[in-house]
This record gives sequence, structure tokens and C-alpha cells, in this order.
Amino acid sequence: MANDDTDDIFKDFEHKVEGKEEAHHVHKKETHESHEKKLSEEELLKNKYEKAEQVLKHKYKTEKEALEEKKKKETHVHGEIPHKNIANIERVAYVAIILVLIVYVGIDLSFYHGERDVGVESDQAITASAVEVGEETDETEEVMEQESVEEKVVVEEEKVLSGKISLVIDKVYTKVPDEGKDLGYVEKVVFTIDNGKDKALRPILQIYAYDSELDESWETRSRGKYIGASIKSGGRQTGTIELSPKTFKDLNIKKTIRLTLDDSEKGFITAVNKDITIS
Repeated sequence: MANDDTDDIFKDFEHKVEGKEEAHHVHKKETHESHEKKLSEEELLKNKYEKAEQVLKHKYKTEKEALEEKKKKETHVHGEIPHKNIANIERVAYVAIILVLIVYVGIDLSFYHGERDVGVESDQAITASAVEVGEETDETEEVMEQESVEEKVVVEEEKVLSGKISLVIDKVYTKVPDEGKDLGYVEKVVFTIDNGKDKALRPILQIYAYDSELDESWETRSRGKYIGASIKSGGRQTGTIELSPKTFKDLNIKKTIRLTLDDSEKGFITAVNKDITIS
């Protein structure tokens, strides 16, 4: 009878122990399944990040190729490369790379230090980063346009008008055909006109050449005429007048070259003299 009671006690103990072992195995199985599920979610999140990264890289590569093609076209038309555009493209590239690295660090920290709901926040961060790259590109283009406008304004401001028209004799071409004879030529005169007025100028020039031994009438007798194209405000024009007659005697005596400048509408503007020796 006592043996029956003892058997019942051990059976009851054995039953309780087996129940605990089964419960322990069930709990361990659930923990393993939960761990595998967490790893699966992390892999999904990592795959999403890699896809987003590939999208960003592809978008950057596409936009860069488009910009390079645009630069090539502009270079073909204008004959020079816009260096400032290159610098801004490089700046956008650096910003995109930095944003990608920031997203990577954020996801890396989320994998090892965050909770399960971090996956949603990481996806939002990737999307936000992609939007920020696009906004940065638009802002960079606006900055480039503003800088271009500012440069044009600066150039226009630097071009201050003098308020007067200047005439300069640049060079007088002379010739002595026979060294033993006292005979020479003043062949032509090169000059430059600067229009510092705020209105266009239509130049008409007359040239006079004389010395102290010639009759005074030569001081007012034209030896050549030049009618130039209209010179806009702030513009410059260089021209040449050939003399006729161009022969001079007494080469030891200095010759005076005189240029007069008239406007086709307003008349006389200015005159300039230059003394030379024919040699």
C-alpha cells in the first residue's frame, strides 16, 4: 500500500518536471522564432536602404551626365567651359555623398541600438534625404543664376563713362625712299577714338600735315578723310587715314600731323596734334 503511495508521488513529480521541460522548450522555440523574425525585418530594412542608396546614386549619375551634356553644348556654342558650374556640380556631389553617409550611420545605429519601430523612421530618413538632395540641386541652380546676374551688374557698374570723347594718334608711318635725297613720305596715320559720352558717336575725321616752311594754307587743307561706323556709348574704335599728297621735303624740319574729329550730327568734337621727323 505504501509502495503505491510512493509510486504516485514520484509519478506526480515526474509529470511536473516533464511539464516544465516542455514549457522551457516552447519558450526557447518562441524566442528563436522572434530572433529570426527580427533578423528578417533588419534584412528587409537593410535591403530598403540599399535600394534607396542605389536610387540616389542613379539619380546623381543621371543628373551629372545631363549637366555634363549641357556643359558640352554650351562649350561648343561659346568656346569656353563655365568653371563656376563645375565647382557647383562638385559641391552638389559632395552634399549627396555626405547625406548618404548620414543615412547609413543612422540605419547602422538603429540596427544595433534602436527598437523595432526604428525601421519606419529609417525609411522616412531615406526619403527625406532624397528630397533634400533634389532641393539642394534646385537651390544650387538658383544660386548660380543669382551669381551670374550679380557678375553682370558688377561689370556694368565698373564701366563708368568719362563724360568726354578722346582722340589719340597711335602711330605715324613714314618712309624715305632714297637716303641721299632730302625727300620723304608720310604714308598713313593710325588713331583711336574712345566715346565716353552717354550717346552714340558717328565719327568723321580729317587729317592735315605741314611744317614751318610750307605755305600756311596747308594748315587747313585736308590730306585725307575718314568716315567710321557709329561708336556706341562707352565704345572704342581704331582707324587708319592715308595721306594724299604724302610727299615732304626738308626732312630735317619737324612735320606737324593734325587730326580733327567731327560728329555727323553735332559737328566739331576735338582735335589732336603730333610733331614727327620723317626717317
